Amino acid sequence: MALILITGLALAVYFTFFDTTNTGNTDVVVEPMQSVGSNVRDQIAAQPMLQVTPEDATSGTPALTPAEKIIIPPPTDTGAAGIPTGFPQTEAGAAAQLGEILASVLGWMDLNHARQVQAAWIQDPEAEPVWPVLLLVQGFLEQAGMPLGLESPATMWVVPVAAQIKGSDGPGWVVACVLLDLTYTNVETARIAYGHCERMAWDGTRWLIAEGSHPPPAPSTWPGTDLARQAGWLTWEQD
Repeated sequence: MALILITGLALAVYFTFFDTTNTGNTDVVVEPMQSVGSNVRDQIAAQPMLQVTPEDATSGTPALTPAEKIIIPPPTDTGAAGIPTGFPQTEAGAAAQLGEILASVLGWMDLNHARQVQAAWIQDPEAEPVWPVLLLVQGFLEQAGMPLGLESPATMWVVPVAAQIKGSDGPGWVVACVLLDLTYTNVETARIAYGHCERMAWDGTRWLIAEGSHPPPAPSTWPGTDLARQAGWLTWEQD
């Protein structure tokens, strides 16, 4: 097995390298927002976030002052690909839906499942030739030597632990970011925090991942640390 999947730090290095390679440049220059429509949305999505190191995804200084909370509404239904849904048309609802999508795809670590999720939960799958999360799963399975998906006894446990909203353009469009606690076990255990952002759009009944260029990487910081608070993460609390 590749070293990349044996230690938490090595796993964090992989996720960090993947994000900076496949989700855009972190050195983004954004002009002041003066127009409306898609340009505003592009500017919101492109706003850079705090840059951190792979080490920050595995540990850090505990925060003396706890971060504020984001109250996450519960799902009311199960949607396509078995993903919980039924969240309200609110910013917290968008974060909740993104958290469920990411937890499902990264927890399964299976390309067939990831493709099903892409087809069902991206607003216009044809406009997004390759979803970055799909590439992440592909690279992970390649490193693990499991091209058909996770094989027993390997497991990936994924839990959303924090969220933040980068910005919104009306009640039906936001850029939501979720911080996940990932625990990968295959004889040994590796555990990291992983942050990920997506444009989210309301289609009249549910939140979907919206079309458009992918936001820069979110800061992957260990939850409950000073740096996580500095990065703007709000503690995930289920309603």
